[in-house]
Amino acid sequence: METNYGTSGILSRRQAAEFLGICRTTLDRLDIPRTKIRRRVMYKRAALEQWLDEHTEGMTKERA
Repeated sequence: METNYGTSGILSRRQAAEFLGICRTTLDRLDIPRTKIRRRVMYKRAALEQWLDEHTEGMTKERA
C-alpha cells in the first residue's frame, strides 16, 4: 500500500500514526517532537524517522 504523505514532509496526526504503524492514542503518549497550532497537531517526517532511529534496538550511533 502506497500512502502519499505530501511533498512538504509535514504529516498530520493520523498520517504520523499510520507512518509508524501505531494508533493515534499511542502516538500522543510518545515523546516525539510535534508542532501544535490551536487543535491541529503536525509532525515532521524527519523527526519521526530520527525518533525511530534513536529507539531501534541494536542500533549504535555509529551505524545510525
